[in-house]
Amino acid sequence: MKKEIILNLINEYKNSGKKYFSLKKLKENLFSQEPVFNPETLKKNLSRFKKEGYIHSAGRGWYSFLPDVFELDTAPIRNTINLLKREFPLLDFNIWSTEQLLPYFHHIPTRFFTFIYAERDYLQTIYERLVEKGKKVYLDPKIKEIEKIFNVERDIFIIRPSITLEPIENNHSTIEKILVDIYIEKDNLQFLDKWEYERIFENIVGYNSIQIDLITYYIRRRKLSKNCPLYAIIYTYCVEWT
Repeated sequence: MKKEIILNLINEYKNSGKKYFSLKKLKENLFSQEPVFNPETLKKNLSRFKKEGYIHSAGRGWYSFLPDVFELDTAPIRNTINLLKREFPLLDFNIWSTEQLLPYFHHIPTRFFTFIYAERDYLQTIYERLVEKGKKVYLDPKIKEIEKIFNVERDIFIIRPSITLEPIENNHSTIEKILVDIYIEKDNLQFLDKWEYERIFENIVGYNSIQIDLITYYIRRRKLSKNCPLYAIIYTYCVEWT
């Protein structure tokens, strides 16, 4: 199998304006041109292209044309993480805040939402402790509580039960988890419209590489329907959505 065939296909992906492509899609396209090809040769060529900086890893089975990996700012949630670690040393939890995405908004928000995910049995205790600390906190709020939340002028803490095997690092949610969670919460709490969400997504995923395998995995963990518009949003940037 010639190196040129592989490179031509990858160039087609890049010239299409997409930012990511899957190994699965590449293999399918190769098979249509070369029904018999050596997988080891493909592997070596992809490794060479990565070393040359032409493509970059974007998670298991995915590649990106974006050289810079997205770096999530954890400073806005550092104090809350430290507080929970002091108060609950053995607690498994993870946190993200809309303030972490501030540079990627089109319209600058006037207040921020901080989401805390932990085991369901500890949610009430976390809620009570944060209230004692003077925080404005809501315990797993439902849609019917939206009006009450929006009458609050200060920053808000939302406590939710954790999702099994959610993508986290050192008590903070990864960007892949945040992009799925905020998509869900924008409808649950109605603090973000579809256009603003798509702008945030574009400003992150369209310019900095993320782990596509993690975001697709977590979408399945959240049990979103295949008809969910989030699939179409992701497909905008990927040669193939699996």
